[in-house]
Amino acid sequence: MQRSTTRWHTGEESQIHIALYDDGVRVYEGNLLGQFQSSSEADRLVCRHLIVWVLLLFFPAKALAHTDLEFAYSDTSPPYSVAVNEEAAGLLPDIVELVFSFIPEYEAEHVAFPWARAQYNVENGRSDGLLTYPSDDRKKYALFTADPLYLQNYGNLVYDKDSAAAKVISSATGFDDLAELTVIVERGSSWEEENIPGYLQRIDGQDIVAKMHLLFRRGAGDFIVMPPEHARYMAQQLGYLDALRMQEVGFISESPIPFHLGVSRQNPHADEIIELVESVMANPDFQSQLLELIRQYR
Repeated sequence: MQRSTTRWHTGEESQIHIALYDDGVRVYEGNLLGQFQSSSEADRLVCRHLIVWVLLLFFPAKALAHTDLEFAYSDTSPPYSVAVNEEAAGLLPDIVELVFSFIPEYEAEHVAFPWARAQYNVENGRSDGLLTYPSDDRKKYALFTADPLYLQNYGNLVYDKDSAAAKVISSATGFDDLAELTVIVERGSSWEEENIPGYLQRIDGQDIVAKMHLLFRRGAGDFIVMPPEHARYMAQQLGYLDALRMQEVGFISESPIPFHLGVSRQNPHADEIIELVESVMANPDFQSQLLELIRQYR
């Protein structure tokens, strides 16, 4: 049974077809040119990738036919994703773009919506995928990679470099070390209520902007718990980058939130796309570039 076909244009009227079957990979240019047989899905996918790269060497100026995949993101969640000229920009679109730069069969497009609509579009097949936490509800309408592409790390203490508490914060090995300090929290945040001990003194901020002003302008609290990418972005936007200091800690139990790439179950090639993405994730060169990309946001 044929699973999918990649078409390579080698001339005005000539095409090479790379066909993936259940029992192997076959290459055609009108007639069968050659084939690779294996019962291993992984072997067949690796073979197809090798054939594509060989064709890149022999026909570098020609175009590989590809399929566009639309990935949906929140339009108001910088630096992770935000709408820019009707497209999505930010860390998450950059990660997905990097993934598909290793998969010539597909090209990723990035669109931004209110987050509820973005998820609705993937659920109903209007968009092809997303990069997010694979909750039980989301698993009902999307297939996800087994491993995360990105970890949103809340195990990070944000503070002012000139604060009297800076030394205590930078050397803390547990919340007990911070017992005499005041943490700035966001009003109504269930995550903070569940993960920051109740014995710590608190001051409420209406939102993240208010929390940053309370910390850096008013000195009303000693530290904030938030991911480094978000902290750096907000400090840069609000003019506090020079004063910003951060300390990664390992004592916040629910701090890393895994983001997996998901493909809508409405997409008939969802299984194949997930397999291709997972093969890319195993590539050391990809992992190196991914770490560098994330580092730039931190």
